[in-house]
Amino acid sequence: MNSADGRERLRRARRIVVKVGSAVFFQRDHRVDRPAFASLVEGLDELIRDERAVFLVSSGAVAMGRQWLGSVEGASRDIPRLQALAAMGQSRLMEMYEAEFSHYERKVAQVLFSRDDLSDRRRYLNARRTLQRLEEFGAVAVINENDTVATEELRFGDNDELAAMTAGLVGADALILLSDVDGLRKVSTNSDGGREYGDKIDAIAVDDERIDRWAGPSDSSVGTGGMISKVRAARLAARSGVVTVIAPGKRPGVLSQISAGEPVGTVFEPGDESVVAGRKVWLGGGAMARGKIVCDEGARRAVRKKGASLLPSGIVSVDGDFDEGEVVELVDQKGRVFGRGLAVYSAEELRAIAGKQSSVIEDELGYKLLDEAVHRDNLLVL
Repeated sequence: MNSADGRERLRRARRIVVKVGSAVFFQRDHRVDRPAFASLVEGLDELIRDERAVFLVSSGAVAMGRQWLGSVEGASRDIPRLQALAAMGQSRLMEMYEAEFSHYERKVAQVLFSRDDLSDRRRYLNARRTLQRLEEFGAVAVINENDTVATEELRFGDNDELAAMTAGLVGADALILLSDVDGLRKVSTNSDGGREYGDKIDAIAVDDERIDRWAGPSDSSVGTGGMISKVRAARLAARSGVVTVIAPGKRPGVLSQISAGEPVGTVFEPGDESVVAGRKVWLGGGAMARGKIVCDEGARRAVRKKGASLLPSGIVSVDGDFDEGEVVELVDQKGRVFGRGLAVYSAEELRAIAGKQSSVIEDELGYKLLDEAVHRDNLLVL
């Protein structure tokens, strides 16, 4: 791809989601890096003064809680402990942002999401309206996961995913993921079987298969998201046509450099064909799938190549337990996801009509809503 295209999209972006990882403003000894934090807020203010709408997704609550408690433990999957640490650290994180943004006479607002908030269509739209009002008030929305109530099943996984969903939610043009790395690097395997890092990639298409070989685990002792999660976020954002850049958050002036189109970090370009709107933005970047519909090759081709609806005749099997109107993933017989949509019928009903012609739906179920299992108007091809 032409790297200038992605850089130009970043330069022209007027609505930007900036995600800040814990490693950006924390040191490895778990103390806050005050100069880095001050530089970050200064950069955010510069974007706003340049008449760009900025939405901030910030990690750091759990790390702040650890610091307050005097704990230096590493990552843990003990959810109640993490929730308690987040509860202790969230208010202190907001105090830091309020104090730093006050130097620029800006107000901040705390917004906490659980995974279910963005999965439910009505709550998703309500969240969008709230963020629109905050934008009208001139307040900087500081967004984080509501860690104190999130369960293992309803977690975002990390704030990279939350940031990508937020980008779709607010209709962003660009997603900036600030981390402790300078971008995606080429990786090879050395004679000992270890990972050997090469040149940094300036720009790459999100569907480039080489990305999966190059992305690796996190080297940070503070945050939870490594390069794999950032790549996943870039691909999620691409479903809404959002260009993503992964860049070094501690670099002085990094935000102004990115917004000027300078060659900082790695740009992940979605391509114009990935732009969607309305309900399909939610399907691609907010809704949680409740089950899977396994489709035959003919159905996959019809949906992907012709923009067709999914008919019962193309269904091989149905996984999960979902009701009419809930979100499902469409997968091929190798398990590869190629679409997401709203099920016209429940999982039990779809099992009863799987592989059959639409003309027999009423005979099998006693009624018929539509000929389709998933209508194309409520179907997003991935």
